Amino acid sequence: MPTNVPPEYKKAEEAFRQAKRIDEKIERLQDMIALLPKHKGTDHLYADLKRRLARFRREMESTGKKTGGGGELQIKREGAAQVVLLGPPNSGKSSILVSLTNARVEAADYPFTTTQPFPGMIEYEDIQIQLIDTPPVTHDYFHAHILGLVRSADAVLIVADASSDTLLEDLEALFKAFSERHVEFVPHREDTDRDHVLTRVIANKMDAGDAQTRLELIKEYLQNRLDIIPITCTDKSSLGKLPEMLFRWLGIVRVYTKAPGQKPNMERPYTLFKGQTVLDLCAQIHRDFVENLKSARLWREDNPPITVSRFEPVQDKDILELHI
Repeated sequence: MPTNVPPEYKKAEEAFRQAKRIDEKIERLQDMIALLPKHKGTDHLYADLKRRLARFRREMESTGKKTGGGGELQIKREGAAQVVLLGPPNSGKSSILVSLTNARVEAADYPFTTTQPFPGMIEYEDIQIQLIDTPPVTHDYFHAHILGLVRSADAVLIVADASSDTLLEDLEALFKAFSERHVEFVPHREDTDRDHVLTRVIANKMDAGDAQTRLELIKEYLQNRLDIIPITCTDKSSLGKLPEMLFRWLGIVRVYTKAPGQKPNMERPYTLFKGQTVLDLCAQIHRDFVENLKSARLWREDNPPITVSRFEPVQDKDILELHI
C-alpha cells in the first residue's frame, strides 16, 4: 500500500472493508479508484482495484436476482441538477415523473411497473432539472444501480404512498436498505460526503381516504428528520409547485454571460449551486478561462457593473463578462 494516498482514499478503503453487499462493494471500489493518485508508484494498486471491480461486477451480473439489473447504467447526467425518485412499489413515482417531465414511461396502478431507472427533464423557467424514476425498494428487492444513482445525485425524493396500509413498513424497509449500505438521508447537505444524501419525503396520493391520518404517521415516524411535501400526483395545482421547490431547495443559481461590447445571452444560462464562484463558472466554460482569467465584470440586479475577483460567489441571474 503506498503511503502517499489521501485521507479520502483511506476513508473509502475502510468503507469497502465494511461493505457486505456486492453493489456497495462496487461503489466503494469505484470511489477508491477515483481517489487514488495516478503515478508510477500506484500502478499495481490501480490494476488490482480494476481487477477486483471487474470480478464483483461479474458476480453481481451472475447472481443479481434480488438486486436486479446488471451491466452498465446508461443515464447521461443532464440539466442544472439530478434528482432521484425512491419509493416502495406502487407509490406513484412513475406518475410523478410522467406528470412533471417529457418522459414516456409506463405508469400503472400495480407494483413493479418500473424495472430500470428512467430519466426525464423538468422545465423550470429557462433551465431543466433531471428527474430519475427508479425500481421500487423493498425488504427483499434492491436494484443493482440504485445505490450508485443515489450517491451521485444532487438530491433524493422519497415517495411515500399515503393511501397504503403498509406505509410505515414500506418506509422502514427503504430506510433500512440504505442504512445497511451506509447511506444516510439528510435534510441539509453540509459536506461533500456522498453517503450523506440531501433528501425530502413526498407524501403522495393525499386525495385518498385517511390520507391525512397517514400523513401524521409519516411525521411521527420521521420525527422532523426530513421535510415532508404532501401532494396528489393527479392534482396539477399541488404537483405544479414541485419545479420551483426543487429550484430553491437545491440552491440552483443561473448565470448569464456576455462578450465584451455585446449584449448578454439571456436565453441559455450556465447553472451552478449557491456558494460557487466565478472560478467555478470558468471551469464550466473552458479551462482557458480558469488558467488565464484576468478580470471579470459583474452586473447584479439594477446595480452598475463592478469588477470582481475569481472567488466572488455568484447569485441567481448574475451577468458576467470574463476577460482573458
